[in-house]
Amino acid sequence: MTTEDETKSRMVRDVELLWGLDSPPARRGPKPKLSREAVVHKAIEIADAEGIEAVSMQRVAKELGYTTMSLYRHVDSKEDMLVLMLDTAMDGVPPGPREDGDWRAGLEEWCHGAGRMYRAHPWSVLVSLSGPPSGPNGLRWMEAGLRELVASGLDVGEALQMLMLLSAVLRETIRIEADMLRAAQATGGTVFEIERDYGHGLRRVVTAEAFPTIARMLEESVLEEEPGPGTPDRPGGPAEELDFGIRRVLDGIEAHVRAKDAAGGPGEAG
Repeated sequence: MTTEDETKSRMVRDVELLWGLDSPPARRGPKPKLSREAVVHKAIEIADAEGIEAVSMQRVAKELGYTTMSLYRHVDSKEDMLVLMLDTAMDGVPPGPREDGDWRAGLEEWCHGAGRMYRAHPWSVLVSLSGPPSGPNGLRWMEAGLRELVASGLDVGEALQMLMLLSAVLRETIRIEADMLRAAQATGGTVFEIERDYGHGLRRVVTAEAFPTIARMLEESVLEEEPGPGTPDRPGGPAEELDFGIRRVLDGIEAHVRAKDAAGGPGEAG
């Protein structure tokens, strides 16, 4: 079991690692051919192509043409490498402040940007998180999201909770989508075909008496709707309806802020 002190140590370690505070002073002379950045970028290249399961210190060393021990001079462990990979994968530029002050549009833009990064590196939603963002890229995205949430009227504590919720929705939805895409690719089909076949299978066992709402869903052919326009590179999947969920979360934030303002108090953040 991980103790509180060990957890704190890991989080402090992540900050030091991601900001280079643990790096030894630079030495004079020629720049080493192998670097921490090269190790991390090669690991990401492998994960993007073959999945996170293919990443190991040995595999990265082999691809770079070095011994495994050479990597340990730059990255102490695979755990550290995963931490570095996650922050590096978030190197996209988060949206800046909107001139029109539309916090809802700002948050939708933030979610779309984060979603694009997750889709570019599907393995990133499979890696366990040890805590909130600690690195320069992660903190930039965290700052941008919190900025829009605070602009809605939430206090900073509430904004942090809502940012965690939005991030969880994004990560889990895209994880499910990635799982379904892998399953579809294994059979040479599409996510739409998997959902359609699922519906066909359910029709054999679902009755209106036992499962009235599911029966209605099947009757209305919800699982058999063709993929919508605007996603030619994605053959259907859960994330196609992600905007609906995000907008309902934003509706809830808006309602909470109105109620808080009407009551003249801070409301409940817990």
